[in-house]
Amino acid sequence: MKRFITIILISLITITFAQENPVAARGRYTKVTKGKEALYEKAYAKHVANFHVQPWATFAAKVMSGPRTGQYYTGTTGHYWKDYAERVVTKAHRDDRKNFVKYIEGGSGAMYFEKILDASYNDRSAPMWEVTTYYTKPGARSTMLSVLRKAVEANKKSNYDGSYGVYAVVSGGDQDGLLVLVTRMDSMADMAVSGPSVKDRWVKTFGEQSWEKNIKDWRSSYTKSTTEIFQVIPEMSTPPSD
Repeated sequence: MKRFITIILISLITITFAQENPVAARGRYTKVTKGKEALYEKAYAKHVANFHVQPWATFAAKVMSGPRTGQYYTGTTGHYWKDYAERVVTKAHRDDRKNFVKYIEGGSGAMYFEKILDASYNDRSAPMWEVTTYYTKPGARSTMLSVLRKAVEANKKSNYDGSYGVYAVVSGGDQDGLLVLVTRMDSMADMAVSGPSVKDRWVKTFGEQSWEKNIKDWRSSYTKSTTEIFQVIPEMSTPPSD
């Protein structure tokens, strides 16, 4: 299995050998045995404090809505692809994992992502996220990214105060070609619509005809989408660096 993962990472490095920004990320869903959540959280928090300082800072969140409600989502962001292949994990690190892995009964396995910087907007750290995953049709992810890049321009011209990151799944997950939109929130109140709508911002910048064409392209580019709310767990996450 380790050799298989190494082969995947080498392939990713080969594809992105000219990578200019640290946009590589990894994450996974974890299902903890019922009744063992507090023990898992305590053991994981201790593991993070001992082994996940910079540059391998990690985050943890709990899924608050959707079919995976109650599961945990853990990961790390802001890396180059070569970082994963070159990373050395000590025996002490591996051994310490046993203290929380024993409470796990299932999960998604590791998923690797690339953050699409020019399709993201005003992205920032936040205590809650609304995560929408789009199951794109073959070859259609590029169409959706094109729409999102234009949306960034419309958001800037309208001084939109929202915040979101756009990620493409490179490996792992339910299928190839997934596109993930992570909207940052300070609380559930941020889900309420405030200010100009997406359509209003778009029409103001590009016009009604452009909106009709692009919304049609967007909706025809994926088969389904799922939305989850994540609540970040600070105690299980690496504290931000000064």
